[in-house]
Amino acid sequence: MYNLLVTAAEGAWDLDAYEYDRSRFLEYTAESLKARFAKLTTEAIEQLKLFPTLFTYEGDDAPVRVGYIRRIRERGRSILIEYEFDETVSPFSFSALAPLAVKLDIGGWEMSRTHWAVKDEDLFEILAAANLVDQSYIGVDRPPGRVEEMRFKVALSFPGEKRDYVAAVAAEVKKRLGPGTVFYDKDFTAQLARPNLDTLLQRIYLNNSELVVVFLCADYERKEWCGLEWRAIRTIIKNKNDYAIMFMRFDGADVSGSMSIDGYVDLEEHSPVQAARMIVERVRLNELPQSDA
Repeated sequence: MYNLLVTAAEGAWDLDAYEYDRSRFLEYTAESLKARFAKLTTEAIEQLKLFPTLFTYEGDDAPVRVGYIRRIRERGRSILIEYEFDETVSPFSFSALAPLAVKLDIGGWEMSRTHWAVKDEDLFEILAAANLVDQSYIGVDRPPGRVEEMRFKVALSFPGEKRDYVAAVAAEVKKRLGPGTVFYDKDFTAQLARPNLDTLLQRIYLNNSELVVVFLCADYERKEWCGLEWRAIRTIIKNKNDYAIMFMRFDGADVSGSMSIDGYVDLEEHSPVQAARMIVERVRLNELPQSDA
């Protein structure tokens, strides 16, 4: 899916924020998507921020930019958005986009009205086929935004020695939950190559993930980076958010801070596909309304 932003305001996309009238939100959008995003809940906002975005002007002679919405706020009868262009994608003319209108689900008169539409089409796949972006933009593993701003349904904490197994689990979970829902380090290699990575990882595990899956084993106990992630995980446990943690074990090795009474999935008895199914089951259960009892 992608966001299509159209405005008649000259130079609007030269700024870093724009305000839409609430009535223009979801115009030229399929009814099923209107039902999904009409109420700007926290979840809806986070999903809209994950979608790539076309920034366009009414008419057919102004340049088009590609980027992401970074912030969405309702202001009475309007919606304020803050955004950022993907600087690796050069601006291109609307004339280059016009032949793709049918594939992009852009209606004949749609570019004559200021509005914000959500389209159920693969933007990067269509742009790549037209050589407007390179082939690296195609694929479910391409991060859809800045990792520090993303909200993950699942984050995986594991030692590198178990990468082959965990990579298979990650691939299966992403198939079921969709792109941008799983924090698996290899999907964010470029973004994790930075100073102060320790504080970023703790933020991801502690604040930005709904379920942290921990792959416990002897190697986990020994590894420095696992120990760093484990501190954030123990904080979650301390705060009694047990539903946000899922333990999986490769062996019975002691891991400081874990207890014999902690429940876990024995990975000696389950394949990566089976482990992934159980992770998705936990995600779905966590999404159910909490009982007041």
